[in-house]
Amino acid sequence: MSRSGFREQAGPTLAKRAGGWLQQRFAVLQQTGARRLNAKYIVAGLTGLILLAGNGVVLADDPRLKIVVSGVKGELKANVYANLSLKQRQAAGTVLDEQAIRRLHRKAEQEIRLALQPFGYYRPAITSSLTTGADGWVASYRIVPGSAIKLSRVEVVLRGPGADDPVLKAWRQRFPLQRGSTLRQQAYESAKSELLQLLQGRGYLERKLERHEIVVDLRRYSATIDLAIDTGPRYRFGAVEFQQDILKESLLKRYLPFHPGDDYDADKLLELQRALSNSGYYQRINIQPLLDQTVDKTIPVTVLLEPRKPTRYTTGIGYGTDTGPRVSFGVERRYHNRLGYKISGDVKVSEIRQEGTLRYRIPLDRPQSDYSELIAASVNEQTATSSRRTRRIGVSANHKLRYLQRTVAITYEMENYNIAGETDYSALLIPLVSLQYLKADSRIHTRKGVQARLTLKGATEQILSNTSFIQTRFGTSFIRSIGNHGRLIARAEIGVSWLGELDELPASQRFFTGGDRSVRGYRYASLGPVDSRGRTIGGKHLLTGTVEYELPVSKNLALAAFFDTGNAFNSFNDFTLKQSAGFGLHWFLPVGTLRLDLASAFQEEDRPWRIHLSIGPDM
Repeated sequence: MSRSGFREQAGPTLAKRAGGWLQQRFAVLQQTGARRLNAKYIVAGLTGLILLAGNGVVLADDPRLKIVVSGVKGELKANVYANLSLKQRQAAGTVLDEQAIRRLHRKAEQEIRLALQPFGYYRPAITSSLTTGADGWVASYRIVPGSAIKLSRVEVVLRGPGADDPVLKAWRQRFPLQRGSTLRQQAYESAKSELLQLLQGRGYLERKLERHEIVVDLRRYSATIDLAIDTGPRYRFGAVEFQQDILKESLLKRYLPFHPGDDYDADKLLELQRALSNSGYYQRINIQPLLDQTVDKTIPVTVLLEPRKPTRYTTGIGYGTDTGPRVSFGVERRYHNRLGYKISGDVKVSEIRQEGTLRYRIPLDRPQSDYSELIAASVNEQTATSSRRTRRIGVSANHKLRYLQRTVAITYEMENYNIAGETDYSALLIPLVSLQYLKADSRIHTRKGVQARLTLKGATEQILSNTSFIQTRFGTSFIRSIGNHGRLIARAEIGVSWLGELDELPASQRFFTGGDRSVRGYRYASLGPVDSRGRTIGGKHLLTGTVEYELPVSKNLALAAFFDTGNAFNSFNDFTLKQSAGFGLHWFLPVGTLRLDLASAFQEEDRPWRIHLSIGPDM
């Protein structure tokens, strides 16, 4: 198969070439100050034009030369065109006279046969013709490919220490050509190239191709493949040298997904590259296995690291119907010391919520995924029926294993709150365990993904708390694309509390719902049990659900239709779920989806409509 793709490129026309030549001669005369044109230049130019127009010359972009290939299509036709000298000379802008056209036409049949062979067609019937008339030359090739040649034997043998390597055995299992299949030379070459790359990437540096041949028997019209490779010994990882000066080497070695002496695997180096990139410490990472400096079949590795600036600042501005206008500011000290500790702080301000948080992060044994965090935070929040000021300090340990993240934390919270005119104070020592599962093709714009989070927390009056409770909360999101026709989005959440009286629970631990991300059609945190005056006071339990369908109307816009239901309540024996439905316009931005939704609250008088505006990632 030709490596060069088929490409047509028009060359300059006869008039343009002759005209350009004459322009050059005029320029020469003008530059030398000549007042009269030299007659011999004019005569020569006009003579050339007459000769070129009358001697049968065909230029590349002249429509008087037409090449027609029929009987094949797709990759076969493309490769025929790519191998036809007549077509290639035409596309290159070569001047073709009658003699050249006839000569290249005579070569075409053999070139077509060679172009079909990589696809297994060795007995094509080709009818060619070359005609000329008032419309110019026509070179026509009618191809009947015939039957493709089949493989009567495929022998692929792996020998040596790597014969039992599971990755190489998996390659052998998916070898694309088997006995009885059509011979395709490109498939064979691609599979062989993949094997050689696997051997190199897995440290078989002394591999040898003992046999690699395709034999075609035209008399029997069959073919055989014989491929035999001796893997040779597998090399191992040697010493790893980190070239940087901001962190202790003992920390960086904890990022290694291998140990010196382990079998060499280039995928492990890619894993190290990702881990160091995600750490936030370095802006450039260059990992070099020194294959030319092996000692005793070990490969030393050098890691060149260029640090990021030590301090990062972030700012943000936004708007949501739940929060109103909001702004944020953050600062992070990426490497506070040589142990890799980080300090960060942020302030977020909106109409209903003002929050400041300070974090001190300490990497653990697996710093690419595990860390401990000290947290201090202050939150002020005001809704239509409640307000609170919460101050919190705590410590957490976070561990991640592929799609599952586990958080164990303990916090001490002091809260002054007012609900429906009643003011109170709480102090709680809250241990917490959280498990989160997340698997998605993208968190920003998800086409296929599942997210689930389970949280269990509580407090007891026996230990630094003025009330006792246990609370669990489970939420899940499911997103699936439906071909090219949109997305199905489903969300559900349930929360359950065990305690004596609701009055004992501070505002931050009660359940409220309603708003942009729960039950649309209702104001933020407006759903839940109410007091005698109809003011929402929150509940012990929570249940919400959403079903939504998005239909794309362009690359970055989609129409949406949705149904939401849910409420907060105090008893599973007596509760009512509020319902709403509506439609929206969703705009996909690099930072997330801008959602403009219009929802109707079913169970409210006159079924009022409410606009919801929000922006954020899908998961």
